[in-house]
Amino acid sequence: MESFISSTKHFDVIVIGSGPGGATLAAYLAQAGLVVLVIEKQNFPRYHIGESLTGMAAEILNEFGLATELERRWFPRKGGVKVIGKDARNEFFVPVLQPTWQVRRAEFDDMLLQNAIGLGARHQPGTVKKILHQNGKVLGVSYQPHGEQVLQDVTARFVVDASGHGTVLSRQGIAGPLVYFDEFSRQVAIFTQFRHARRDPGLMGENTFLFYSEVHHWAWFIPVSPDVVSVGIVIPTSQVQTCGGAEAAWAWGLENINPELGWRVRGCERVEEIRTITNYAYNVEPFVGDGWLCVGDAHRFMDPIFSFGVSFSMLEARAASQAILRTMQTGDWRGPFTEYAAFCTRGQDVALDVIRYFWKFPVFFGYQTRGKTRKDIIRLLGSDCHTPEETPIVQVMRQTLAKYGDVARVNVNL
Repeated sequence: MESFISSTKHFDVIVIGSGPGGATLAAYLAQAGLVVLVIEKQNFPRYHIGESLTGMAAEILNEFGLATELERRWFPRKGGVKVIGKDARNEFFVPVLQPTWQVRRAEFDDMLLQNAIGLGARHQPGTVKKILHQNGKVLGVSYQPHGEQVLQDVTARFVVDASGHGTVLSRQGIAGPLVYFDEFSRQVAIFTQFRHARRDPGLMGENTFLFYSEVHHWAWFIPVSPDVVSVGIVIPTSQVQTCGGAEAAWAWGLENINPELGWRVRGCERVEEIRTITNYAYNVEPFVGDGWLCVGDAHRFMDPIFSFGVSFSMLEARAASQAILRTMQTGDWRGPFTEYAAFCTRGQDVALDVIRYFWKFPVFFGYQTRGKTRKDIIRLLGSDCHTPEETPIVQVMRQTLAKYGDVARVNVNL
């Protein structure tokens, strides 16, 4: 690999980051015959949060024939999401749009990367230090290979930012600035894993469980293997400060988020350290331009309660590959990239409004999952949010949010 990278200075596409979005994009492009370089600053496999996949992710995994590998690794089959309401007084269940999996992200992400490499993508461990551009057009990147001091310059017809929270193109001033969504209260996720936690019996024991407490106070319970469960609580930063730190906030969350949560892990073996991550929800605009575009969390991140992140990254990667291939055929990036941006924004805005609606009207949301709009809710929670037509349930949600007030996004300098 080193000799190829050192001797090759120009690629069709350079992808920054090899998480689900970057690896999926690289796989599609390499499969189409393009010369693709993926630059990744972390060593794989590496730990990552976000274990629950929606049905639309399964659609892409099946396109690459990866279902057998997922089954071989004993990833649990996810049948749906069970939401347990405040004080465990009520609950509702939403089945998946199509069969999918709960995954151990270190293995899952590495599997996607190896799939891309197997299809012909080149993988280079290293850190992008600078974006090469001239007269408004991105031409390539300057990166530092792992273990080396000298920077390498490589050029490409297209550079794609799939760096997730690294938001490389935004931070380099190519894409727009990060605009933060104030309504999600700068939440903090505190999480770990337990062996032999108390699941529901039978197939229900492999589903995602969400525990609701009050606005922006919730927890997850996600099986990631036959005997291990990922458990996390999400609360505002102010609550962590009130508790006196992450460890104390974790203990507080187990006892106070929901009575259904604590007993499921009490006395069970903890097999991971307690970790934390700050969930700043943000948007980047614009996120496409001459010779470049962003995929997934590199341009939008939101409250992760319904696990849209991985699936959206993979869906956007597929759409980005189509936009790049069309641009290579026509020579004009504006039409394909504008359509790609509209596709992403449409889906992300629908998902954001679904999350806002849930937080403002959780009881009514639960009622709607059992009524005439049940099929539409299943589609939405399955990440099928990008259709051009606004569905009746999305219209209702948006009209209700408009009527009873909504919180606008604001710029925050961090």
